[in-house]
Amino acid sequence: MTETAAHSATHDDHDHHPTERQYWMVFVALVILTAIEVAWSFLGFEGITLVAPLIIMMIIKFFLVAGAFMHLYFDLKILNGRLFAMAFFGALLLAMAVYFGALAAFDFAI
Repeated sequence: MTETAAHSATHDDHDHHPTERQYWMVFVALVILTAIEVAWSFLGFEGITLVAPLIIMMIIKFFLVAGAFMHLYFDLKILNGRLFAMAFFGALLLAMAVYFGALAAFDFAI
């Protein structure tokens, strides 16, 4: 392999990784979402009014962490990073559906 081909292959690999600025943007978004989650839990809501927004914020945080810090949006080594993230998210949704189904079957108040 020539030196220019090795350099361009290495250069292409680095083009797909997040920049330091993107890492900081994700970090700030995670801090803000976490602060909102903590504040939300102290507002006195109960049941689905408490749980639904927290689950939505959890899903957003999952995508931020999996996409940026685990490089799933930038690395295409596992079929496709976004495909892998979506499959993992689908499994997470299935697990939540089973959990909430079990709660409903036992007639628990959420």
